[in-house]
Amino acid sequence: MPEEARPATSARGARTVTKILDAAARLFGREGYRGATMQSVANAAGVSKGLLHYHFQSKEHLLIEAQRLTFRQVHARIEERVRRGESGMPTALDGLDAIWSTVREMRTWAPFMIETMSLASSDEPIRLRLDAFYAESEDLLVRAIERVFAGERQRMSMPPERLARLVRITLNGLIFELAYARDDADLKKVDAAYADLRESFATIALS
Repeated sequence: MPEEARPATSARGARTVTKILDAAARLFGREGYRGATMQSVANAAGVSKGLLHYHFQSKEHLLIEAQRLTFRQVHARIEERVRRGESGMPTALDGLDAIWSTVREMRTWAPFMIETMSLASSDEPIRLRLDAFYAESEDLLVRAIERVFAGERQRMSMPPERLARLVRITLNGLIFELAYARDDADLKKVDAAYADLRESFATIALS
């Protein structure tokens, strides 16, 4: 089953997959994508390398799935705020900030995410995984936008689908910028670009 992590057949299996992805996120963030080996991820997760490979066929697969988990966690955070009765622009901007904060912390991944995108042009399994990741992340963005602006739909300047796609594509552009940042001055420019995205979102989301 190359395009997805293999389905967990039990609650224990699901916990194992989550534990692996959490360990991968920590190691990729601390040691970089090349520095964190499949063996070190298995060790950090407390599983055998064989079990790791059962769920994730390659490090590229693991990278994509770890990013997918991040989007799911941010979405769950937004859903919880909406259930508490919070909505509108403050909640939307908090969600956007949460996504950016996670991307920023994982900036050592950026060059390798770009490399994975490049490999997708010739590697069918990677392309299918990336397609699935993009489809799910955009769907989560759409659902989050619909939820936080449920009481203000008549004021939205564009449909949630278009707004979600704009956010996803812009964030991808910032990932490219992070990949090429070489020093603190470069990182400050990327942070300023995100601040511009945030301000633009606040301006254009509602008319």
